[in-house]
Amino acid sequence: MPDDDVPPLDLAGVLERVRQRDQAAARELVDHLYPLVIRIVRSHLPRRVAEEDLAQEVFMKMFTRLDQYQGAVPFPHWVSRIAVTTCID
Repeated sequence: MPDDDVPPLDLAGVLERVRQRDQAAARELVDHLYPLVIRIVRSHLPRRVAEEDLAQEVFMKMFTRLDQYQGAVPFPHWVSRIAVTTCID
């Protein structure tokens, strides 16, 4: 259940701060997306691969490809596609 005292994430603002190399914004983005990514990783987990290692790889790819995100799809959907293809690869 979401906490009513916690404001929703300003995704556009956080992405802009991440693009400016703001480490706190990067951590905020990872914290926000972690439940989504770990759920995808667990459902597509290849054998003999630690889920935390795979989740970390997904986030590394997300940050290195951030300049490719154009906003045509919601950001969590874009990250989901990275997560699924990382698990399949």
